[in-house]
Amino acid sequence: MNRLCTALLFFLAVPAFGQTTITYRPSNKNFANPERGFFSPFPRPRDGFMTPSKYKDEVDSLTLAGLDKIKAKDQSVVALGYNLAKFRHRKLSEAELELINHDFELVREAGMKCLIRFGYSESIGEPDAPLSIILEQIAQLKSILRANADIIAVMQAGFIGAWGEWHSSTNGLDNAADRRKILFAELNALPKSRMIMVRTPYYVWGIFDRTTPITRTEAFNGSNYSRVGQHNDCFLANWNDYGTYVDTTVGHEYISKDCLYAPMGGETCHVSKYCEPGNALYQLARLHWSILNSAWNPEVYKLWEKEGCLNQVKRRLGYRFELLSGTYDDSLGVGSGFHYSIRLTNVGFAALFNSRDVQIILQRNSDTDRYAASLPIDPRFWEPGDTVDVAGEIGIPLNLPAGEYSLYLNLPDPVPQLHSRPSYSIRLANIGVWNSSTGFNSLDARLQIVRGPAAAAYKGKATFRRLTAESPSSR
Repeated sequence: MNRLCTALLFFLAVPAFGQTTITYRPSNKNFANPERGFFSPFPRPRDGFMTPSKYKDEVDSLTLAGLDKIKAKDQSVVALGYNLAKFRHRKLSEAELELINHDFELVREAGMKCLIRFGYSESIGEPDAPLSIILEQIAQLKSILRANADIIAVMQAGFIGAWGEWHSSTNGLDNAADRRKILFAELNALPKSRMIMVRTPYYVWGIFDRTTPITRTEAFNGSNYSRVGQHNDCFLANWNDYGTYVDTTVGHEYISKDCLYAPMGGETCHVSKYCEPGNALYQLARLHWSILNSAWNPEVYKLWEKEGCLNQVKRRLGYRFELLSGTYDDSLGVGSGFHYSIRLTNVGFAALFNSRDVQIILQRNSDTDRYAASLPIDPRFWEPGDTVDVAGEIGIPLNLPAGEYSLYLNLPDPVPQLHSRPSYSIRLANIGVWNSSTGFNSLDARLQIVRGPAAAAYKGKATFRRLTAESPSSR
């Protein structure tokens, strides 16, 4: 009788574990997400080659208030264009270097990232700088670029010719050999975690003596070739985008594969029959556009708004991750393994091109009682149009307090100083999941942790670890 009671009491102490399955609702809302979407140029009065003067943003000097105005337009990227005309024949001054560094600090404070380009000329025929000066200035910029790489989304090659677009060089730099020297110097100045956009595929082919796109196996391997993307500053202007392509068919085919793993962006420049919404959406998706200048050309955007496709473009530029369903354990003893299975899809035009962490978060009661586990997955391979299954098991530590925990999915910036800032975390495209104060996405599920013995002891390595108690920055 005593043995029976003891066995019965033990049985009652072990919870009846189960699972919960959730189906998520998609959202059609446009919202900001890191390193994607429409961007605004922010030239200072002495700058401006990023966009013609009459189409400059309403604020003409970089201030925190001005950056907040851009954020209010659901944009996360600001384009910083530096016209170095007064330094065509000499080193950059300490004042200029300090100004650039200060701009980066403001961008970080605002909770944004930047697209950057340097150049000397704002029109064809206006001089650029000699090769020796350009290489010297890139060397000067190296420490600043590396110190601020966390808030650089991507850099455009710049420096050569009109608007820094790598043509019409008055110093004869528009050739493969000189382009190679400048591009390799820039790639060396940036850490391997950051990429550079080049104006046309033709320039890339000449530099690397290669016409095949980045393959999945070499993507993000840190090689120079894997770190080069594209920018097209005359998108949809005519049949070859005003000379962007020598052979449009070949160029498009290359970018459609290469820019699965490298950034694609730029601007429109002229209304043409190629801007018709059906073709525009097809080309944006086919070429995997991530970022697009909101200031140029406004007539193209008026057409897209009139024809009803502008909001779709805003939503789908870059990645757009949408939860479909999830299945989760709903009650466990300490020492057990928590099982999860999440299905999501990327409905954006492109994939991520910079690295990103993926975490499952347990949160109990207060905002500061949180535990996180990093998932062994690289979301840069969540390609456009893909349906992705993320599944696994995570250990529940023996010292985890009992109680009910809410489940979240977190995709934070991997750089430590940005990791806990909500504006640098990815928001999923679902109704009712986003927590703007933490940057977490609710999985709409609960996990009950009990002190009873584990049904099956967890043998793996992944475990939940307590997060620090510091509150995330409001920016």
